[in-house]
Amino acid sequence: MTSWAAIALGLAALAAVVDWWSVATDRQRVEYVAKPAVLIALIAAACTLEPASDVVRWWFVAGLAFGLIGDVLLMLDRFIPGAAAFLIGHVAYAAGLLTVPLQPGWLLAGTVLLIAILGVAGGRIVGAASEKSSTLGAIVGAYLIALGAVLVLGVGTAVPAAVAGVVLFSLSDALLAWGRFVGPAPGGRTLVHVTYHCAQGLLVVALLTL
Repeated sequence: MTSWAAIALGLAALAAVVDWWSVATDRQRVEYVAKPAVLIALIAAACTLEPASDVVRWWFVAGLAFGLIGDVLLMLDRFIPGAAAFLIGHVAYAAGLLTVPLQPGWLLAGTVLLIAILGVAGGRIVGAASEKSSTLGAIVGAYLIALGAVLVLGVGTAVPAAVAGVVLFSLSDALLAWGRFVGPAPGGRTLVHVTYHCAQGLLVVALLTL
């Protein structure tokens, strides 16, 4: 970990706390500054730390960059373009994870976890989105496939930070989609932001090991 990366991670954590507070207290103007600031700082951290693999690092930087684009689009209430940006970001994460040695037992555990998540929430989310429009349902379905791949591959690395990161990412996205298409989700938008930022931060930290 370089000093610049540590500073960037510290700034990301500070911005994240400000963002969570702004969401919980409905201060939209603060959120519009703090939320993108978290991803900008995490991109800086990923670019300046000393990774186990440069290949994985740049795939993850791409994932973070598209996450930043998705954040901005969602704040502007552009859900479909925002979801498309996050979809590309998940493809980038999956591409990076495919370059890492994977553990069969952990891959199986990730697959079981994915099946459980899809069984509990996936079908209802896709069904509810499809009721709004077939295009939206197709996008949400494709997104869940990409997210599922990241979940299975991330758990398959057996790297604690990566495992925790992809699990929290899945939880965040499930809460977001449930709240948008099905009904009120536990914790509301605040929990979505908390799990999302912790997930992205953990994936950056995982670069030190992956």
